[in-house]
Amino acid sequence: MKNILITLTFIVLCFNANAACKFDLEFGEDASKVENRYGLPMPMQSEKLSNLIGIADEVCPNQRLKDVAIDYRFINNKLAAINLVTLNSDDDNKKSDKITLMKYAKRNYGDFDTGQNPTAYVGFEVFEKGDKFIVYQRVVDGDFINEQLYISTVEFDKLLGEVYAELEEAMGESENKN
Repeated sequence: MKNILITLTFIVLCFNANAACKFDLEFGEDASKVENRYGLPMPMQSEKLSNLIGIADEVCPNQRLKDVAIDYRFINNKLAAINLVTLNSDDDNKKSDKITLMKYAKRNYGDFDTGQNPTAYVGFEVFEKGDKFIVYQRVVDGDFINEQLYISTVEFDKLLGEVYAELEEAMGESENKN
């Protein structure tokens, strides 16, 4: 009986330690649910798109996501995607060098090969967990490391793709008129 209790305690602690962040909203929920915390969503390039920005360490204090922002993305005020972004400065990549977001992605969505030196990793990994669609990316733009973790559902990811395609088409038509 003692061994069973020890084993159960160990399993519960391990599960809780590796549980992904419980974000403020579920996919499809209305932005009004978090207006008191973040304010009104900010409009983006299209009237259908808006976003809210939060600090990951405040939303997910047990996940060790220091220096990471959360970008909640909405279509018609319904949560469509969550983007976690490492807050590097233009001349300093120290925050990405800590591989905080990479560790979070591996711990919660699946391990992937980063070579012998994870801080030198450049690329992206795609995960599908249930109805969730997750993309971890770490790319270098000049001297700047752009590190992000995109989380959505297959359905909302498709909708976002359609909205962005409409936006590109409208921009292309606008350029042709000029």
